[in-house]
Amino acid sequence: MTFYLFLSLILHIITSSAAEEWCYDIQTTATSSCKGPSKWSEITDYAPCGGAKQSPIDIVTKNAKFDSNLIAFKFEGYDKELELELTNNGHTAKLSQSKETIQISGGGLSGTYIASQLHFHWGSTETSGSEHSLDGKKYPIELHIVHTKKEARSESSGGSTTSGAYAVLGFFFKEGKSNDGYTNLINGLSEISYKDNITTVSKVKLQDLIPSDLKVFYRYEGSLTTPPCDEIVTWTLFAEPIELSKAQIETFYGKLKYSDGIQMIENFRPIQNLNERTISTSGVDVVLPHTRYLLISLFVFYFTSVS
Repeated sequence: MTFYLFLSLILHIITSSAAEEWCYDIQTTATSSCKGPSKWSEITDYAPCGGAKQSPIDIVTKNAKFDSNLIAFKFEGYDKELELELTNNGHTAKLSQSKETIQISGGGLSGTYIASQLHFHWGSTETSGSEHSLDGKKYPIELHIVHTKKEARSESSGGSTTSGAYAVLGFFFKEGKSNDGYTNLINGLSEISYKDNITTVSKVKLQDLIPSDLKVFYRYEGSLTTPPCDEIVTWTLFAEPIELSKAQIETFYGKLKYSDGIQMIENFRPIQNLNERTISTSGVDVVLPHTRYLLISLFVFYFTSVS
């Protein structure tokens, strides 16, 4: 009897442990051993996933407030040729870098932030995969370049809990012409099909991975989009999308697998409520159209009145 009680206890521990794994909605349709985004906050230590300042969100451009403090970013080291480690971490394809000379400042940020890693969220042939949306529109892929504030890098490996500890630059992708800047990276995806597979991607320049037009961007305070969902991220979403060919986009859909062996597609968190937060914008052109309409109306009224 003691043996059977012991065996039951072990089985209970294994089952409970499996139930505590987080995953994406696409995975929950194939297995019941993980919890999808709507249940992340139920998992031990992931209570922040139920907070009021969660990411991603829908950027409603007409409601964005122009902020003159959102000046141009200063990119340092983005023009340097890097050799980066490309990993399948069981949830996405992640590129890691450790050089402290790759950093950003300006852009209305409160200090200097050092680039630590970049990763992607994508959909499938049937579903758009960006995490954020722009006026309700989602895109095939979204790139996140994660930067850590210099002052926060000295904290423990458990991560900082300070507001604004991370500055994440987000970029949307659209289907268009082939992008040579992504050739080596995309070729590397076939080398990391399974969790913990690692390869090296050489001759990568971060400036070649992002658009040249970075004038218009949106800013809000939010969270990590994966557990533990800590609300410590200053988000910047750029309006100008990155172009990839259809074949390049579809490579993301077919090369990788999740930790449970399921094809890695649709690895995005659903849109979260904005709640009381404000979205700011650097783009005067986003604000001006409404002013133009008002001016046109006034001119029409004036000329109608005097005629």
